[in-house]
Amino acid sequence: MTSTLRPRSIPADRITIRDIDAETLLYDQRTHKAWCLNQSSACIWRLCDGTKTLPEIAAIATRQLDSVMSEDLVLLILAELRDKELLEEPSAAVLPEGLSRRQMISKAGLAAAALLPVIAAITAPPASAANGSVGTGDDS
Repeated sequence: MTSTLRPRSIPADRITIRDIDAETLLYDQRTHKAWCLNQSSACIWRLCDGTKTLPEIAAIATRQLDSVMSEDLVLLILAELRDKELLEEPSAAVLPEGLSRRQMISKAGLAAAALLPVIAAITAPPASAANGSVGTGDDS
């Protein structure tokens, strides 16, 4: 069933992408949310073009990352991407029914710890803070 999964990342015309060292920064212009993806999460996200199946994504990621990327680990990353609304069809990429994130990490194994997904939200101060009018500490 999961082998027919063909996840697609959100459209390129909706997102701004910046690569900084081993991390990828994504800014969703529709939701105004920004995310920082580690190398493994970014690799999987880029491979989600709607044409590749789960086994194909795992095989290509294994070659690109030079580390074994199991289908279970790819599913874990897809679930994280889905939760962050970084996939076009979020309902398509789910963890196998009944498995929690913790169980999936345990199943992926300790050897895969370096490849575990890290997708962190990035927050910025409101625009009003940029002109110094908020929180300047001046009482006068």
